Order: sequence, then C-alpha cells, then structure tokens
Amino acid sequence: MSAVGGTRRPVTVVVPLYDDLKGIQQCVESVLDHVDLDFDRIILSNDRGPRHEEVEALVLRLIKGHPEVTYLSNDVNLGFVGNCNRVVLEYDTTGNDVLLLNSDTIVTAGFLDEMAEVLTLSPSHGVITARSNNATLASIPDRRRLPRQPRTIDHSARVHAAVVDLLPRYTIAPVAMGFCFLIRRDLIDRYGLFDEAFAPGYGEENDFCLRVNQRGYASVLANRALVFHTGSTSFSGDRGPRLRFGHEKLLIERYPFYVGALGYFYQRGRDPVDTFADAFDRGDDVIRLAIDLVQESTDAVLRDIEDFVHRLGRGVVVTLITPKEVLAQARELVPSALITAQSRVDSLYDVALALGPIYDLARLVRLNELAPRWILIDDGPARNSTWSQRVDYHRIEAVERIAQRFADRWIVIDDNEAAARAVIEVAEREIDPAHLRLRWTWLVDAGLASGILGYPLRPSRGRRLALWIGAKSPRASRFLRGVLNR
Repeated sequence: MSAVGGTRRPVTVVVPLYDDLKGIQQCVESVLDHVDLDFDRIILSNDRGPRHEEVEALVLRLIKGHPEVTYLSNDVNLGFVGNCNRVVLEYDTTGNDVLLLNSDTIVTAGFLDEMAEVLTLSPSHGVITARSNNATLASIPDRRRLPRQPRTIDHSARVHAAVVDLLPRYTIAPVAMGFCFLIRRDLIDRYGLFDEAFAPGYGEENDFCLRVNQRGYASVLANRALVFHTGSTSFSGDRGPRLRFGHEKLLIERYPFYVGALGYFYQRGRDPVDTFADAFDRGDDVIRLAIDLVQESTDAVLRDIEDFVHRLGRGVVVTLITPKEVLAQARELVPSALITAQSRVDSLYDVALALGPIYDLARLVRLNELAPRWILIDDGPARNSTWSQRVDYHRIEAVERIAQRFADRWIVIDDNEAAARAVIEVAEREIDPAHLRLRWTWLVDAGLASGILGYPLRPSRGRRLALWIGAKSPRASRFLRGVLNR
C-alpha cells in the first residue's frame, strides 16, 4: 500500500540504462530504497551500450531478491527515445501512470508519493517533474549568489529545506524536465510518447510537454519533491552539443512561442521566493551587495563609492553594476569592488543599493531582479510645491513613490558610515516573503504594462542562426559566442 494511503494512482517507474555504472548503482539503490514495491512497479531497461554486459551484471546483482522489479535488455541500441518508447508503449501494460527516471539520478524519501499526488490535484496536470540540483528551470536554486560555482547536492538540499515551506506546493511551467518525468497514462494512450524526430535524445520531453499543452494539459513542478541529478552524458565529443542545438532548432520551429513562454515563466509564472531562494539560506557569512549606478556617475561619486566600500569591511563583497559607458571609469576609481555591466548580470545578491534619485521605472524593474532586499540612498523625495511643478514632474514623483514603498530602507543622508551600518542591518534581516511577492508582482506588471518587459512571439533571427551553426559545428558556435561576448 502507498505511503499516502492509496489516494494516488500507482506508477510504473521506468529507468533507461546505458553506460554509467556508478550512476546506475546509485540510482537503482535509491529507487529500491524509496519506491513502494507493494504499490508501484519498476522496470529497468538496458539499451545495449558499450558495456551492456557489465551493466546487466550490476543490475541483476542489485535487484536480486526483488521479484517485483523487471529487467529488460534490448537486442540493439535504440537510443534514449527508442528505449523509452519501447518500454512504455510496448512492454508496460499495467495502465499505470509512468515515471521516466534518468539513471544518473538519486531519489529522496517521499518523492514519488508527492509527485503522484500533485498529478491528481487537477485533471489538467499532465506531466510532473521534481526539483533538483541540476535540471534547468526545475533547479533549486536557479539563480545563484555565486553563479560560477556548481549546484552541489548539499547546496541544493540546504536551499530546498530553507524555502520548501514558503513555496506553493506546485508551479505551472512551460515544460517539465526529462530527468524525472511523471506522465498521466491517459495522455500516453491518446497522444503517444516521444517523437522519433528527437532521437536518440535531447528535447524530446519538451516536445511532448508542448504537444500536450496545446491540448490543455500543464507541465508542473512538484516543489516538495527533490531528486538529485548528477548530469552524466551519453554522448561524447561534439555529438551531444550538435544534437542539443539541432533539436532546439526543431523545437522552436514547431513552437515559436517557446522562447517567450520561458521568459514569461521566469518573470510572471514563478514564485519570487523561488527566484531568490539562494538568498534565503546564504550558507556563508558573506554579504553580497550590488550597487546600481546610472550613466551620470561622476568621478566624485565613484570616489565616494570607493570610500563606502572600505567602510563596509571584509565581510561584504560589493559588485558595482554600471552602464557600459561607465565601465572603464568605475574600474579605475573603485578598485575595491567587482565591476560588471548592466547587460551582464547573471547572479543574485543579498542586498541591492541604488543611489538616487530614481526617476526611471526601468531602473526599478532592473533593481527588482537583483536582490530580495533594497536600500535607496537619496536626498529625499521630490518636493514640488506648485501645480506647474507637479504637472511637469508627475512621472518622476510616481516612480519615487513606488521606490519608497518597496525599499527596505530609504536613507536620506550622505554619511558613508551610516549607510554601511544600514547595509549590514538590512542584510541580516529575514526576508519577508509577502513583501517580496508584492514588490515583484507589482513591478513586473508595471514593466509589462509600460512595455519595459515583454516576451517575443518567435525567436530572433540571431538565435535561429546560432542554433543552425551549433547544429553544424558546436566549436564554431562557441568561438562566435566568445567573440561576441568580448
């Protein structure tokens, strides 16, 4: 009997096997530990890789004493798509919902009960995926305070534990991730499984999700389920990148709205607690501060910022985010801070500090994405005493009121010592999820209504060209990206 008392449907867990012996052992052991074999079924399908005999010997040893587990071996290599299709469409006749689980995963307690329960919460839930350390839009954390460092299993487990009770039970997404892919069986019966155009692999799960979404079924992240993904690859050399580029090109040709759907999800579909999850449990004693600059920054302002950085002390790492026109000037006059262009920001921060006055809604929208906490430093809100001034400056006043409403601190002072103390004090506060959600939603909606934010109906020509080049020559694609990013 299921751990949830039979309130969900039984599941057939299908694990396609290829060549990663260490990953296969970890995966199978974890599945045997955390799947109820009195209620669910497990099928392990060996796709005749280069070490298929070693894989078979390992798996048969691991499942010895578990007659409920089925082992299959293909006569020839079918590829991931063919292997999954064979098991699900030809072999499994149980009528169960189906979980496709990569062999480079490690499942955790309760993962399957939670995913299967989420699948039953709405008749429109078609595909469910778990959260993970390595699963693109299902990764937790997604944006990181240290983006160059990988999401380790320990890191993701710690962050997930910190925010799981703050997140909604599930989140609707454009697609579910194929590493852990629970499908409602009646969708398979009606629409089949993976399109062989995506053989041997990459992109097939996205195509399935978007295909059934066109018929009204949603892809869903089960936020309480956690499955680790080591991300080993089955394709050596350039073959994997060629397949990824080529299949993404095919995907956006079929579903040109997909690029825009991803943008909508990240800004409007996902809970902001998820967006800033890595700041809810920092995992270190360092405060990461972003200072947002404007184009009019003078040498005097930059020297003042250098003094401010020194007053913060070694426990605060400062990143100065500048317009490209100010980059060289900032590198020279603020050597104590990291310097990055506004167009290159790829991490999140514990606190964002904006030097006022803030006249521009676009700047507030940008600030919204930097950090869960804000500090604004200014001479104070505009004081327009005459009706002519109020009429002339009404937009500026409106932006200032919005900034003042959502700032964690508004400092009307030019005392660097006091400002440094404010940064430390604000950074040590607990993040208020309700305030964060209100701020995020309000500013994203304002950005959309004003045209500052928007989602393309189709991918750009540049992206299509990049995918075409990548499908032909991944090395040429990497070289071009390097040239363009210099």
